[in-house]
Amino acid sequence: MKKHCLNVVLCCATFASPPLAQQATTATGAPLRPVNTFALPKLGVGNFDHLAVDITRNRLFVTPEEAKMVVVLDANAGTILHEVPVERPHALFYRPDTNRLYVSDGLDGSVRIFDANSFQQVDRIPLWKDADAMGYDISKRTLYVASGGKDLGEKSSHLSVIDTATNRKVQDILIEGETLEAMAMDVYRPKLYINNTAKNTVTVVNRYTHSVIANWPLKSCSNNVAMALDEPHQRLFVGCRSKQIVVMDTNTGAELQTLPIHDGVDDLTFDPATHRIYTSTNGFVEVFEQQDLDHYTLLGSVASAERARTSRLVPEWSKFFVAAPKSASSPARIFTFEPQNTPAPPAPKVEVKEAVSAPYALQILSEEMTQHPTLRKMGLHAIPPGQQVMVIIANVNETRIGVHTSASDFAATKEGKTAGPLVKDGQFFNMKMPLFDAQGKTIGILVMEIPHTDVATEEEAARMAESIRTEIARKIPTVSTLFASN
Repeated sequence: MKKHCLNVVLCCATFASPPLAQQATTATGAPLRPVNTFALPKLGVGNFDHLAVDITRNRLFVTPEEAKMVVVLDANAGTILHEVPVERPHALFYRPDTNRLYVSDGLDGSVRIFDANSFQQVDRIPLWKDADAMGYDISKRTLYVASGGKDLGEKSSHLSVIDTATNRKVQDILIEGETLEAMAMDVYRPKLYINNTAKNTVTVVNRYTHSVIANWPLKSCSNNVAMALDEPHQRLFVGCRSKQIVVMDTNTGAELQTLPIHDGVDDLTFDPATHRIYTSTNGFVEVFEQQDLDHYTLLGSVASAERARTSRLVPEWSKFFVAAPKSASSPARIFTFEPQNTPAPPAPKVEVKEAVSAPYALQILSEEMTQHPTLRKMGLHAIPPGQQVMVIIANVNETRIGVHTSASDFAATKEGKTAGPLVKDGQFFNMKMPLFDAQGKTIGILVMEIPHTDVATEEEAARMAESIRTEIARKIPTVSTLFASN
């Protein structure tokens, strides 16, 4: 994103507020409490872009664009640990398991990859000028990067797919529109959403086929640059410079609600644990809370610094960072806030996992999720060869593969019937049924979630689920086929 830095500041803003029903809250009752301010006097004039963190080592990565470097800070003390040369840093992605830092360089038109111990560059992936927004697919370990378009005098932009295991570009997706901004992606279905700012739309990409499957026009706002996702409730939040957040249904692309914000939005975050939306604008951070599926209320608008529009929520630390560029009266700063009246971060869930390789099952899943793009989830369960326990063998979220089948899944299918109650908090039918092979033999369990926008009743959901099960069964000669190479 062509960021204009965001910061939640301790001092008072000197510019006029927009016509929000609620104005900036006082310290008492505010949704954010100031904790620290880190001054960065070494940095000159210029905006920040994105922020990233290393949870384990307490490091904060910041991008002062005009300084031609990424600055690595101690997130607790604010001291500078490293200065990493990059011509014009935009977006950042830190992969903790490989200790690699990926940086999009807008001037150089590339992604630069650094060893996050020495901060020596270990690779460079050439793209197009103005390489910017990034998104990471945790299942395929692929990085999506937007580049090209307006700065090249072209009417289309590129969304490149990078394999972070090999650090090689594997695909370029051409998207009509000269400016692409922030993106978000579902974990349990293969959809990527990206702000197509030039077209004032949200473009939807299938990550399996690497093709554009929808363009949703924005009717209630313009200049869409920021984005966040509430996947469990199928809600997409789009931040627009016309001073709104638009809430969209990710099943249909329909606009459901518009939330007023201050001008200059640049970052937007949804925290599923607290059901809060954080947005950083020109001098303010607005915090909204989800009341139910389609209603959100403003908890408060916290004053920040002029042009402080770059932010990062870190739930693991219970901290919210805001980066403010240098002004006439203040050096560049990083503000640390603590969200208020929120529960403690949940303890990591420990689940038993088995080693599983079921490539043909994943191929079937890919085909079915592409053919039925509104399905929220799908999971195939079976007992792998040589094992005694039924596990998940295929899921769009591949981090779930190998997890033991739950007692509730066994209970729902023990009589050999299809079960699928409506889950009101999310408005979907949670379908569970026996999985068959082509001969009609029960070989496992099939689980899927069907949005209420697709079907009206549990009976309709059951018919749809059973029809999809029939499609799947035709592709499975025997259970061993699921574990064969495709």
